[in-house]
Amino acid sequence: MTNVVDGGGRVRRFAAALIAPFAAILFPSRRVGVEVAAGRYGLPLLVVVLCAGLAALALGARLELAPEVLAEHAEVKPTKGTGADDRPAEVKTDREIEEETTQRTAVARVTLGLEAGLMTPGRVLFLGFALFLLGRFIGGKPTTTGAMTAAALAALPGAVRSVVTAAAAWHQPAIGTADLGTLVATVPIPDGHPVLARLAGGVDLFTCWAVVVLAFGLCAAADVKRTRGFVAIAVGFVLYLLVTRLIMGGAVPAPGASG
Repeated sequence: MTNVVDGGGRVRRFAAALIAPFAAILFPSRRVGVEVAAGRYGLPLLVVVLCAGLAALALGARLELAPEVLAEHAEVKPTKGTGADDRPAEVKTDREIEEETTQRTAVARVTLGLEAGLMTPGRVLFLGFALFLLGRFIGGKPTTTGAMTAAALAALPGAVRSVVTAAAAWHQPAIGTADLGTLVATVPIPDGHPVLARLAGGVDLFTCWAVVVLAFGLCAAADVKRTRGFVAIAVGFVLYLLVTRLIMGGAVPAPGASG
């Protein structure tokens, strides 16, 4: 009887450990600090990578680059020759176009896989390191484990985004390279604000969710007041947008997000 009770207790503790990271992002004001103090970052990090892999798999399965390749070669203008049978060197045969399409599709699928398997955990690790430095900068006393846990929790909204992206991709008959980052709606920007549109491009609901979790995570990891932690995250996020969107012109994925 005692063994049965102990076994039931272990099952409940295991289930609670599985649910805890998701409860933390749903109720960040109450649960993020508990998870950061416990230093449990392995499970959320694993979930982030698996969800990113799911999104990469779905996008790769629906990837269709033939129209893009055909459009590129259709824009090639023939060069003027001196003979009637002259054939421009730029024009490719149907077989060559098919081979190019196959090659580019394979490269794109491998890139998606590497993005999910390597870049996603790499971003989380970098975010944890940045949180550690930011916590020190604002006068806190962060630990590497706490900062890493906060970063992993902040990446979970990106995991949810990956699942939504995967579901949207499976419902598409075909996806081109231009569609990879448009399956999830971003924050709407009014017309006539080009700078704001460029600054907020790529920011969606999951990005905002991740920033909120990140703010609570920094406060818990660095043991600072919420006002100081929230201001630090807000300023850091704005600077990040300025650098990535206005200066570098890149996309702004949610922490841990893929594709």
